[in-house]
Amino acid sequence: MSNRSKKFVFVPFCLLAQAYQAKGIVKYEWKSSIKPFVELLIDNDVNIIQMPCAESTFSNSLVREPKGLKSYDTPEFRNHAKLLAQEVSKQIKNIISSGYEVIAILGIEQSPSCCVNYIYTNNGTENRKGLFMQELFEEVDYLNIPFIGINRKYINKSLNKLKEIIEKNDYVEEL
Repeated sequence: MSNRSKKFVFVPFCLLAQAYQAKGIVKYEWKSSIKPFVELLIDNDVNIIQMPCAESTFSNSLVREPKGLKSYDTPEFRNHAKLLAQEVSKQIKNIISSGYEVIAILGIEQSPSCCVNYIYTNNGTENRKGLFMQELFEEVDYLNIPFIGINRKYINKSLNKLKEIIEKNDYVEEL
């Protein structure tokens, strides 16, 4: 008899595929900043779902220059982010209606699209969600799924928060 994990975590596309980040953004070693999250999820049999990259799908290119929030905060990009968030929301609702659980949604801090808590702007650091994360939050807020922002330079706080969530939701279904 096999065990099937009922736990899911949604992650930004660039968490598993750093080539999706804008040119020059990958500043931190994968092994020290991202690998601990991936290992934690795998070691705890958590299903990992990649969310679409709002920035690369908007520009239809994997290769793009880094842009700040001001460059993306347009009606066209907001509409694009909203459509992607609606698709991810449908996927989340389908998972839940199938008897599974989405235990967290991860974001990448400082990203104009995927930050959860803070982003650097021309006015300094602001406490806010990125454009895609804000749309997704509005779609699924009533489901009470925790959003966790990963600061790649200082990962321990977000890593510990994810560990707590996994331990709280620690179960598998026998099939």
